[in-house]
Amino acid sequence: MANEIYVDHPSSQTVYAVIRNPAGQVWHPAAQVFEDWGAAGHEADDYDIALADKGGSRYLGDFDASIPSGRYTIQCFVQVGAAPAQSDTLIDSRTIHWTGTGELTAMTILANKMVQDRTTKQVDYYDDDRETVLLTHGIEETLSTSMRVVN
Repeated sequence: MANEIYVDHPSSQTVYAVIRNPAGQVWHPAAQVFEDWGAAGHEADDYDIALADKGGSRYLGDFDASIPSGRYTIQCFVQVGAAPAQSDTLIDSRTIHWTGTGELTAMTILANKMVQDRTTKQVDYYDDDRETVLLTHGIEETLSTSMRVVN
């Protein structure tokens, strides 16, 4: 997938993002790991994800496919100096529900392709590309209970 990170901000500036997990740790792209801010002497420049200016006040970037599924916060900053710095201005922050292959949204579930296997009753929900499975529901029934399992 691509362009899961987006922010609206006046064009012709340098804008970047950082990704944080629920514990507040920040994604370190080079090491492919979440860590506490400043670990091993790392600075904002070690955590930044460049966003491309698409014109018309829209910046886009990719969520790292190496990040495991879960809930994350994306923070977007305007770079003031020659490199990203902790003193840069935060311009946006939002939560993303990442499946490991794409962002899970209510619209994804309601508007995109859904396929149910008639034998297993398993339901697969697809991303906009109609090929990438974002969510699978498995249904298990007995005489007294019915359970929904989300994978």
